[in-house]
Amino acid sequence: MLMRLRQFFYSINPYQDLGILIRQIADLIVIFIACFLAVLFIQSENGINEIFRQSLSLFLLLSLVFIPTFYIKGIYTQGRNLPVNKKLFKLIQACLISGVLVLIIFYIFKLYLDLTFTFSELLVSDLTISWSFTFLGSIFSRIWLYSYINTNPEPIRVNDKNKKVLVIGGGGYIGSSVVEQLLDKQYRVRVLDIFLFGEEPIAHLYSNKNLEIIRGDFRKVDDLVMAVADCNAVVHLGGIVGDPACSVDEQLTKDVNLTASKIIGQIARTAGVSKFIFASSCSVYGAQDVILDENSETKPLSLYARTKIASERVLSELRKDNFTPIFLRFGTVYGFSGRTRFDLVANLLTANAYTKKTMTIFGKDQTRPFVHVNDAAYSIICALETKFNNQDYIVFNIGSNAQNCTLLELAELIQKQIPDASIVIEEGGDDARNYNVSFDRADDILGFKTKWTLEDGIRQVIQKFQSGEIEDYSLSQYSNVKHLHEQGLTTLSSEELFNWEEAFLEETYG
Repeated sequence: MLMRLRQFFYSINPYQDLGILIRQIADLIVIFIACFLAVLFIQSENGINEIFRQSLSLFLLLSLVFIPTFYIKGIYTQGRNLPVNKKLFKLIQACLISGVLVLIIFYIFKLYLDLTFTFSELLVSDLTISWSFTFLGSIFSRIWLYSYINTNPEPIRVNDKNKKVLVIGGGGYIGSSVVEQLLDKQYRVRVLDIFLFGEEPIAHLYSNKNLEIIRGDFRKVDDLVMAVADCNAVVHLGGIVGDPACSVDEQLTKDVNLTASKIIGQIARTAGVSKFIFASSCSVYGAQDVILDENSETKPLSLYARTKIASERVLSELRKDNFTPIFLRFGTVYGFSGRTRFDLVANLLTANAYTKKTMTIFGKDQTRPFVHVNDAAYSIICALETKFNNQDYIVFNIGSNAQNCTLLELAELIQKQIPDASIVIEEGGDDARNYNVSFDRADDILGFKTKWTLEDGIRQVIQKFQSGEIEDYSLSQYSNVKHLHEQGLTTLSSEELFNWEEAFLEETYG
């Protein structure tokens, strides 16, 4: 609540968000009119000056209660993209909470001033009538507004065979699950991928008639132009992922994660792509001790996180009426998809517990918002199937409120399934991230709900070992940073891919 109050006082700066300020001013006008009518109704025999004075006193009280309550409930921020019925439900909640607060304040002053009031007198007092008029005025003003402005998200027909989606990085960890889920829903899918980790993650899908593969690098303009042609939407999952992997070659990371993202956005917009979904990360929040939502301040601690928030900003600048960038900030991902990873904390701790019977955790009280890879992929489907009619900055945290937990709590969940595994706690560590994230907005607007729990993900890892599918999880193929050191860096830095322009000019003009 304190975080929300800080955001409220920050938001009244018109240069921060003019839309929020306008909505607050409109509500202040409604409150004043409600107070004036209430006093006029109760004290009609008084002169206009006295009625105005009494109205102003009530206005100050109600505005100091209603406006912060509206902001805390997300009426001015998170509610902007909600369906009308959910907006009105939130508004009714906020009005009822405000009414309770007004009564509490009134009761405190009643005791302090030693006033006597019967319940029936309270019901017909100018205070109660002012609150009632404010309640009704807030509801009816918004109903009137919604009748003129269509702000409802509308689902796109998922069985429209003419919809083609380009998935950049479709052979990766999240990408392989996205491609499979899209094909299951009868989308036509095109994948652009360099297949740094091989084609096995989606090889079983190659026989699907709705799948098209382009083996190419998204840093090459000719590959991009060919890939985005006749696509309605782009899902950008390509890039160097994770703090350790990004630190291997910082300049390469900036080129791949930031520069290329801007170019992809520009080409997609020019090609007529209507929806651009960018895979961001909750790591942009850094280390903060409050519950964080999409309006919270970002404090990236690593190059990876800085490239994510920078990419959000450069892509948001490309927004126009027929080009909508959408940013999905994924929590800490776990579980298995087409491509297996053991450089993720939940997977790695489970593997260590199963094979070594010990788990070493650094920073036991650090909180992470966990999300299964298949749920992360499903959120992309939800974003594709939601129509956005406004031009707001569209960003969603992706995860589950129930899966915000500390690293120690994660280890204890693993220990419940592997009782003979011990927990070793070490202080410090290189990773200082700590964030407890709210995922309400994705639920409200996208209709996104997770299907996996941490317990399910832990069980999934254990079953992989029990079946013999995974033997040596320390192999470089299971780790982004190890693979970059051993093979990936050479591939990404090759003359053919990284300096393709010179080779093209040489081939064309000699």
